[in-house]
Amino acid sequence: MGAVSTRLLVIGILSTALLCVATVQAQNKQAVVQSMKQRHAALLQAKDNGLVGEAWNGLVALVRDGAPQQVQNLVRAENEDRKTLFKIIADETGTSVPEVAMQNRIRMYRLAEGDHFVQDQDRNWVRKKNF
Repeated sequence: MGAVSTRLLVIGILSTALLCVATVQAQNKQAVVQSMKQRHAALLQAKDNGLVGEAWNGLVALVRDGAPQQVQNLVRAENEDRKTLFKIIADETGTSVPEVAMQNRIRMYRLAEGDHFVQDQDRNWVRKKNF
């Protein structure tokens, strides 16, 4: 096998590998988005009840200690999906995960209802209407 043939073989293998990674990533993104959609109503209810808020880091967090275990599990699952999605989006756009998280924080703060909690720049919980 000549040098040109070897290079073409390597390029073909790398191209196939990249295509497989992109396909898996797209499937993973769809699965994460679907998972987030399925828990959206429960997350909204927890926000309406003042148990969960949008944190400064682009994730959700418990507003105070002592939330029911179900709410703690909800926050954990949401944050796992958000972190996965931040990584996928960063890879797709060629930006950093912290930048994607910051953009998500801005978006989620805008979408928050007036009585929902958000963190201010000092990481204190405030109602959006008072932010």
